Amino acid sequence: MTCFSNLVFTIAPTTAAALWVVCAAVLLWIVRNNRFPGKPAFVLTLAAMLWWLFTVTFDLASQGEACKVGWSLAAWPGITLLPMAWSFFIYDYTMNRSARARPKRRLLYIGVPLVVGLIVLTNRYTHLLYGTDTRLMSEAGYDYVYFDHGPLFYLVAAFLYIFVVGALGVLIYAYLKAKDIIRPFLSVLFIITIAPLTANLGYVVWGLTFYGFDPTPFMFAVALIALSWLLLNNTMMDTAAQGRTLLFYATQDPAIIVDTEGHVVGANASARTFFGKDKLRQGQSLTQLEQIGPILRDLIETGSFDHDEAISLRERFFKLRILPIESPIQNKNAHLGWTVSLVDITEIERSAEALREALAHAEAANQAKSQFLAMISHELRTPMTSVKGGLDLALHGPMGEISEPLRNLLTIAQRNSLRLLKLVDDVLDLQKLDLGTITLNLQDLDADEFLRNVIEEYEAFAAETDVRLVNQSKNVNQELRVDPHRLKQVVGNVISNAVKFSPEGGEVVCATAMHGAHLRISIEDRGIGIPTGKEDQVFGRFNQVDFNASKVSGGSGLGMHIAKILIERMGGAISYESEVGKGTTFYIDVPLSAGEKA
Repeated sequence: MTCFSNLVFTIAPTTAAALWVVCAAVLLWIVRNNRFPGKPAFVLTLAAMLWWLFTVTFDLASQGEACKVGWSLAAWPGITLLPMAWSFFIYDYTMNRSARARPKRRLLYIGVPLVVGLIVLTNRYTHLLYGTDTRLMSEAGYDYVYFDHGPLFYLVAAFLYIFVVGALGVLIYAYLKAKDIIRPFLSVLFIITIAPLTANLGYVVWGLTFYGFDPTPFMFAVALIALSWLLLNNTMMDTAAQGRTLLFYATQDPAIIVDTEGHVVGANASARTFFGKDKLRQGQSLTQLEQIGPILRDLIETGSFDHDEAISLRERFFKLRILPIESPIQNKNAHLGWTVSLVDITEIERSAEALREALAHAEAANQAKSQFLAMISHELRTPMTSVKGGLDLALHGPMGEISEPLRNLLTIAQRNSLRLLKLVDDVLDLQKLDLGTITLNLQDLDADEFLRNVIEEYEAFAAETDVRLVNQSKNVNQELRVDPHRLKQVVGNVISNAVKFSPEGGEVVCATAMHGAHLRISIEDRGIGIPTGKEDQVFGRFNQVDFNASKVSGGSGLGMHIAKILIERMGGAISYESEVGKGTTFYIDVPLSAGEKA
């Protein structure tokens, strides 16, 4: 603690302390008020500068050699961090880059000062930073330390010079690419960067000192304070100010500034081009302007703006936006005027009109399609029912014996009549689903009994293709909350598909298991399988997967699409897992009744 006592504050340490106070105030102001590219790196630069000035102040005010050397060594983490942070600030500002989520940069910010700190702590043993010839000297009434620079001093200095030289290169590149308006500011940044570098080279090479001390921190501190003053009084680095200027002058929408009497104060280039320069002269009344004049007169009289409709000007549509310009001085006149901007919404209005027309046509076409499907489906169902009934009578009725060839033909006709009736039913269901007219009759249903009944119903269908249905589900003793008819349609559709794609002599295995708040019914086949990425085709409308196999499924491609919609509307889900050549397992998740969920 002796290095914090017995301090003498002469001109040099007082100057360093004053610079520290100013830098601290600047840091607080920048953190709270300014926004500009590279701000995090700039704030880190000021923080490193504060630490350096802190150690410099106590170094200059200390009296003994040990304390002076100790404070000089303590400054090194800040010495190494400052040029790195400054260089990254230059890069972020000139290239307009964000410093977020950059692990390599954070590694440099933390790693390099940490390594240098370890070197500092071991310097008394290694003397790699300051050599053994380091000693206290007196000159012109003040004491200072002559430092015998070791090899690591020059190594660290060379490492830091790389960053500073890189920053100078970036500034030169930015200067060549920049607009004329910002080049003076970039020149200031160049001077601020090169001045401390020059001072440090003078100290290292020629022994240039300030009261026997390295002049680099003083030069950097003055430069940063000067730059911060520019930040406070210049909009070049103020993102908000630059944005406001850009919004008014560079926008393609006409924008006008008027005073409280409706006289023109300013207008952007778009407004002057659209209305003409003669109508937007300084001091000219805007209340006579077409379409806008009456609105402005009401605004001046009432002080409020409630016009929300689009206005039409010269075959274009605009949304009028009027914002008050508040007075910075609180007096009777709360406003200095208004900004009047015309947001061009012509394309939006035209697109909206086109969409409205297209929607009307689409609704009419959809209505016509629905009516057509309903009519055709009902018209088809009646004769198909008669055809199916006639075929049933021909095959199984009291007509006596029929020849085998004729029986085969009648059997084929009967099978196709069933397919046609299934297609008609699917089209009718699809139409009801599209129109939202399908009604679900939800009720509690015993899961075990339901699955047994469905399997028994489809056993004859499976037997026709020499496929065996196997019920491996154990008694789950669960009640489902579903529409029995629609759930049977869903499960039956999956079983039917599994049978179609199973090889002769194969089997389809049905099972049940709990899956969260649902009962999962699994239906597994050992068929040809479904290629990956075909979910849209499996559950799509009028879609079927092209298997390139000899066994074709037939059907309309609507069954699985309807099944998916129905099970989801009952609060369940349907999915599958498949491997080509090995088979497919469909999972139907069915919601349980309220009592079972509890």
